[in-house]
Amino acid sequence: MRISFAPGCEERIAADGTELRYYEVGSGQTPVVLLHGLFGSASNWLPIMNDLEPHYRFYSLQFPIDPTAERRHGKYRSISQLTDHVVRFFDELQIDRAVVGGNSLGGQIALDFCLRFPERVERLVLTGSAGLFERNLAGGQRPRLCRQFIRDQANQIFYDPALVCTEMVDDIYEMLSDRHYRKLMVKVAKSTRDRYMLEDLARVTVPTLIVWGRDDTITPPFVAEQFRENIRNATRVYIDECGHAPPIEQPREFARALHEFLGDLATSEFAAPVKPR
Repeated sequence: MRISFAPGCEERIAADGTELRYYEVGSGQTPVVLLHGLFGSASNWLPIMNDLEPHYRFYSLQFPIDPTAERRHGKYRSISQLTDHVVRFFDELQIDRAVVGGNSLGGQIALDFCLRFPERVERLVLTGSAGLFERNLAGGQRPRLCRQFIRDQANQIFYDPALVCTEMVDDIYEMLSDRHYRKLMVKVAKSTRDRYMLEDLARVTVPTLIVWGRDDTITPPFVAEQFRENIRNATRVYIDECGHAPPIEQPREFARALHEFLGDLATSEFAAPVKPR
């Protein structure tokens, strides 16, 4: 069963006992599937999707690890299981082949999908991707959960501390106050660290775009260089004044880099250039 909403609104499909939730934006022919990070959401990609919507068909998939109990699926605790969720999404929407990209956790899942199903990936986009090195925000400690601790950790994600607003801190605090959700997040995060993918990178043959915040302290710039050096057909772009989440912190610059990388796949010439900030 598929429930459709207006363009840019969330859509849902019931598939094999799992709810597939996603955004679909764009009138182009080339499908681009985008995957969010651990505490992110599918809506994180909407500014980029809306900027480039005349040229591509964007899909932003929500992973089934959000805090709402009726939407949370405990069977998705590892990179491979979350990749299986992406496969189900491709199959349900009958997407044979697409550009696949992701941020942080989503980047590692995009990479895993590319390695397991290379015939279904046209190009790969990695930004602040896990899979090689990711600094533990808490420094390996188990501090008492409080709003100040959450704010301190979130401040490490972004270059601009103004992005860490009270509403964001309150939302994360509420999510992590759920013991079951907190345990799920720990398991998923552990899965990203357990799956070290350096030796796998030589198997990536599709053109790959690596977009990195120059001020990323979670996956520092040397991680971007490791990806670039070990993926044979990779292009690396740095974004200034940007931390671990370029699609959120610098969406216009990210959109510009993405369109330059995918321009030959676009439906038409880029008639409305992305405006500089």
